Amino acid sequence: MIKRILFINFFFLSSIIVNAQEEVVAQPSELERLIIDIQAKVDIEKRFDFSRANSKEKQLNDLKRINKKLKSDLKAAEELSARLIDQFDNNEKTLAELEEKLTLKLGNLGEMFGVVKQVSGQTRGEFKNSITNIDNPDRDSFLKNLAESKKLPDLSDISALWIELVKEIRNAETIKVFTTNVLTADGNNDELEILRIGTFQILHEGKFLKHLIDTNQVEFLPSQPDGVSKRKLRNLQNDSEGVFTVDLDPTRGAILDKLIQKKTFFQRIADGGLVGYVIILLGLGGVALASERIYVLRNILTDIKEQEGSQTVDPENLLGMLIQTANENINESLDSLELILDEKIQSITPTIEIRVKAIKLIATVAPLLGLLGTVIGMIETFQAITLFGTGDPKLMAGGISQALVTTMLGLIVAAPLLFMHSYAENYSKTIISFLEEKASGIVANKIKN
Repeated sequence: MIKRILFINFFFLSSIIVNAQEEVVAQPSELERLIIDIQAKVDIEKRFDFSRANSKEKQLNDLKRINKKLKSDLKAAEELSARLIDQFDNNEKTLAELEEKLTLKLGNLGEMFGVVKQVSGQTRGEFKNSITNIDNPDRDSFLKNLAESKKLPDLSDISALWIELVKEIRNAETIKVFTTNVLTADGNNDELEILRIGTFQILHEGKFLKHLIDTNQVEFLPSQPDGVSKRKLRNLQNDSEGVFTVDLDPTRGAILDKLIQKKTFFQRIADGGLVGYVIILLGLGGVALASERIYVLRNILTDIKEQEGSQTVDPENLLGMLIQTANENINESLDSLELILDEKIQSITPTIEIRVKAIKLIATVAPLLGLLGTVIGMIETFQAITLFGTGDPKLMAGGISQALVTTMLGLIVAAPLLFMHSYAENYSKTIISFLEEKASGIVANKIKN
């Protein structure tokens, strides 16, 4: 009974506790909710730590595995390197032995191989610079392959090289006409017929051509040299046979380049500048004046001599004028007649000597103008030296050229004018002496009478 009562009380108390717990669970406090949240986060952190620990352990295992593999690969690479080094050393020894055996077996063939390569290279360079390369352009590739070949030349290669050398010897003595492209001054590439004279010169219709070595092309020279007979060169190109005398450049263009750069006569005259042109004009005027005086005085002297043998008196002739004056004053005394004739000769003298002294004046002034041009040219030269120094002589060439050209022109003008003045003066003195002689004769004849 007592047990039953106790059981009922216990059951009742248990019910009360359960009901109380249910009420508590149903309505937890804020502290309990905080505790629950903390416990939940702690569980999450535990799971994250566990996962992170597993990941780090996995990475560590992977790194250990990679390290192990790298050590294995390094060891294998070192072993391979050692084997390759040994193999390289063995191959070097084998190669040296083979080369020694090859040298012994080659003997004179090795020396011949070097000679053939050397001759091929030299021949290629000579042929490339030769004008015969214009009409034989294919031989360059053969010589290049032979010079750069690594194998021994066979008999056909040596024979071909020998044939090319013999052909070049034949080309040196052959005059050949063929058609090729020529670069003209306007930039066109025209197909023209050109003449090749041995290995020395190429030309077209009497005009010299230039061989461009780098491109193996032909072009006209910027200008043709002076003093070359184009007609003879054209005849050589157009005629199939015969003997011709032509101008050639044995240096294969070097002399032609110098001749082209050489200034012509008119270019050198232009270097004299304004002073040079003044000297030239003065010289032309002096020559014209001297020629006129010589012509006139020579005719006067001829007319006087003709008048001397004539029976009639020409009043327009100087001697005739003198005779007419004597006849008009025949009744005068000897002294008066002599004075009258002297006065007549003195009046005639200016007409004879007119402009003769001007010739000498021009001959004297011309060298002075040349000296003036020399001074001007030297001033320009020193100005160039002041501005640019003496490093480039071409900068001083203009002034020096003017100085020399004007001096040359002055001397060229003065020298012939002096001779012409002396010639004209000799005519005038001869005429005056002749008239004086005739005047003395007239006076002497009156004394006899």
